[in-house]
Amino acid sequence: MKNNKIWLVTGASQGLGLATVKYLLSRQQTVIATTRNADAFDSTVRTNPLLEVISLDLTSETAVKDAVANIAAKYGGIDMLINNAGYGFAGAVEEAAEEEVAKVMAVNFEASIRMTRNVLPVMRKAGAGHIINLSSIQGLASTPGFGIYNAAKYAVEGFSEALYHEVKGLGIKVTIIEPGAFRTNFLDNSLAVAQTIIADYEATAGNFKNVLKANNGIQPGNPDKAAKAIVAVTEMDEPPLRLLLGGDAYNRATKKLADTQEEFERMKTVSLSTGFADNL
Repeated sequence: MKNNKIWLVTGASQGLGLATVKYLLSRQQTVIATTRNADAFDSTVRTNPLLEVISLDLTSETAVKDAVANIAAKYGGIDMLINNAGYGFAGAVEEAAEEEVAKVMAVNFEASIRMTRNVLPVMRKAGAGHIINLSSIQGLASTPGFGIYNAAKYAVEGFSEALYHEVKGLGIKVTIIEPGAFRTNFLDNSLAVAQTIIADYEATAGNFKNVLKANNGIQPGNPDKAAKAIVAVTEMDEPPLRLLLGGDAYNRATKKLADTQEEFERMKTVSLSTGFADNL
């Protein structure tokens, strides 16, 4: 890596977040890692002098605002922000209770946009920075039984794409990371399941829950390689808006594109028929 940067990584205590923190430290980067409980952070990693671990409630505007201000003052700025905090939620849309939906959106979407809004003034002042938002292949292609999680990740995609265009003239870059299935503990303590079960959805959402259980521990993605890919993007002169991670993500995304294009063309006559006659 060309020089030392100040990296702020949320949801850094496990999974892709922790893998990325470890890789950054191996590259002699300064990392501020946020987690719900700093005391529970991997003690072997926490001893690294280039790492600061802080407890942070990402659902609190005041807590995030104060944390960002303190970090910027202490380190002289924030060069890189990785919004990684999040968790999965399995269940049919109808099975999801209102409070379950609200929590999924709060952690997976609202926390990312809250952190982004508070870091942007620091980056705008510096005229530089890179924001990495962790989405998922589920932010591009939906799965029965994952609809609420899909909604949260689609929201991350939506605001990130708009942000990309808003800040590209300000020296700030934005990249959306879209991983497939990686061999982390995501399917263990980072996956919630709807408390309500409706028998009519057993063949769809119910089957999906069984698939998740069966795939736990045999996911094809290597988190260490993902961490390297994420960091590599930040070293590109022209980083992509989107980066798919994993062959499963690539295959699902390209199929979604092909299927969507086919449907657009199939309905083209109807689509174009809805304008005023002088615009047809």
